[in-house]
Amino acid sequence: MQSSPAITSGRWTAALCLLLLCGCGKKIEKPSASPPAPVEVAAVEQRDMPVELHAIGTVDPMASVQLKAKVQGEIEKVLFTDGAYVKVGQPLFTIDPRTFEVTLQRAQADLAQAQTEAQNAQAQVDRYTKLTTQGVSSKEQYAQYLTTASSQKSILAARQADVDQAKLSLEWTTVRAPISGRAGAALIKAGNIVQANTDVLTVINQTQPIYVSFSIPETQLASVRQWLGKGVVPVTAKDPDNVRVLGSGTLDFVDNSVDRQSGMITMKATFPNQDESLWPGQFVDVVLTLTSEPDALVVPMTAIMEGQNGAQVFVVSGGVARLQKVEVERVVGAQAVIRSGLAAGQAVISSGQLRVSNGGKVVESGRAAAPAGRPKQGS
Repeated sequence: MQSSPAITSGRWTAALCLLLLCGCGKKIEKPSASPPAPVEVAAVEQRDMPVELHAIGTVDPMASVQLKAKVQGEIEKVLFTDGAYVKVGQPLFTIDPRTFEVTLQRAQADLAQAQTEAQNAQAQVDRYTKLTTQGVSSKEQYAQYLTTASSQKSILAARQADVDQAKLSLEWTTVRAPISGRAGAALIKAGNIVQANTDVLTVINQTQPIYVSFSIPETQLASVRQWLGKGVVPVTAKDPDNVRVLGSGTLDFVDNSVDRQSGMITMKATFPNQDESLWPGQFVDVVLTLTSEPDALVVPMTAIMEGQNGAQVFVVSGGVARLQKVEVERVVGAQAVIRSGLAAGQAVISSGQLRVSNGGKVVESGRAAAPAGRPKQGS
């Protein structure tokens, strides 16, 4: 049996009314806008900022000495601790002196004999001088005694030299530090035979003061020479791992030629290094401070983002963030010096940029600390 069109239409009408009755108690929700993104904001500031050059350097001792014995013999004592700081003239090793003491005694005995013979020869000369004057002695005998006396004087001088050499050799049995510095390990221990001027006993490095050697591109040489000619160029050495300052010194040496292969020129700075924080062979970050730029525009380096068109920042105004292209002149520590694109007093996002879109709303969750530096006078 087929339903009539009237009955079918009535069923659809009833179903529609039922749906309307079921939904009439519910409120239709509209999509809500995204909440403002929490960010940290920093002000664009004007400060006096240093003009710096950066390089990688190595620490070199001011002087390095391979200590050797001047006489051969058996090492009797080692008078220092491995790695100790030693002062110039300090005894470090002793060599068995007995052989040299005997040699000195023999030389002194020969000197005494030569002195006696020289005195006798001179006495004969004095005697025959009178006899010759009186005409009792011949001139030939007088000349012979003069020759003998002259020969004895030469022998006496030679014996005196032997004594001086024996004393010097005996003195050399005590090996002393020729410079003040940090000694290495004793390479030859007591009981071993050391050869004169051959075996290295230890190595001493002068560490106070100390050098830091580094190289810069030849394109920066003119700037360095310009400021070096005007006065002292300060140099700072930092630990490359944690950027801890290890010492402050001054630029003292610029090499007289540029390396043709690398296009670099070598320089050296001198550091007092009283606390020995700089150690020979150590790698350090070197910072040359040439001058100071007044009223430079500064923002935290964390505010700078790299986009397809170069460096850019989010500038915040009225709670809205907008992208702004900037030109960074240089980076000093955690600060970026801005050449163009910003003005003093503007606010930029220093943290939280990943949650921000161009033209999006933001809310400050904190304000970044002002960059370290020397503030403008009156600010």
